Order: sequence, then structure tokens, then C-alpha cells
Amino acid sequence: MKRVILFLGKILLFSLLLMPAVGWFEGIYQGVLQAGIATPRTIPFAGARAILLFFVLILATPDVTVKKRCAGIFGAILLYLLIDRLMIYLWGVLPYAQKPGAAAQAFYTQVYYMFMHWLLPFLLWLLIAFREVEEVLRMPKVE
Repeated sequence: MKRVILFLGKILLFSLLLMPAVGWFEGIYQGVLQAGIATPRTIPFAGARAILLFFVLILATPDVTVKKRCAGIFGAILLYLLIDRLMIYLWGVLPYAQKPGAAAQAFYTQVYYMFMHWLLPFLLWLLIAFREVEEVLRMPKVE
């Protein structure tokens, strides 16, 4: 139980430490995402804040090697940029996206946010640090 509380405390600490960097990171992420797009206003999606949630989780997880952390963070950034670029392309091609206020547009936007902001950071974290998370959550045997 003590390990879980320590882990949650580290999540809080890293969240507070990364809070001032949110605007800076979003600016860089938007800049990379806008490369090659004529009008930046056509970008409806950006997963920069969701990546920060993944950063916090991976940094707070004990016993993850530096190599594994760096590879996970780099991979997550590339995956989020790829998904966001795909969504920018689809947003310009799909017919429902041209009609503001359409029910399909709202539905797919919510599905995107649910996946990118709530599910994907945790899935990536578990993919990178499954053994370490399992070790943190393992309860000692009571004799």
C-alpha cells in the first residue's frame, strides 16, 4: 500500500512540475503539426496535453530504465503526431466535416477525444511499463 501511495505522490509531483511547460510544449507540438498545412485553422485536433499525461505516468513509474523511458516518450510523440496528421487529413476529406454542427461530426470528435485523451496515454504507459506497474501494484503476502 505504501508503494501505491508513493507512486500516486510521484504522479502529483510530476504533474505539478510539468504544468508550467504545457503552453511551451503545445506551441512546439502545434508548430510541428502545422508543417505543410496551408491554413493552421484547419487543425481540429491536437494531442499535446494527452502526451503530457503519458509523460507524467512514465516518469512516475519506478524502476523503468532511462532507455525505456526515452524510447517510450519518443514513440508516443511520433504516434500522437501520426494520429493527429491522419485526423487532419480525414477531417478535410470526409463529407460530414464540411457541415458545422452535424451530429456525425460531434460524434467522431468525441470518439477521437475519448481515445486520444483518456485511453491512449494509459495504453501506451502499460505497453511500456507493464512489468513495473505490476510490481508496484503487487501486494506483499501476509503471513
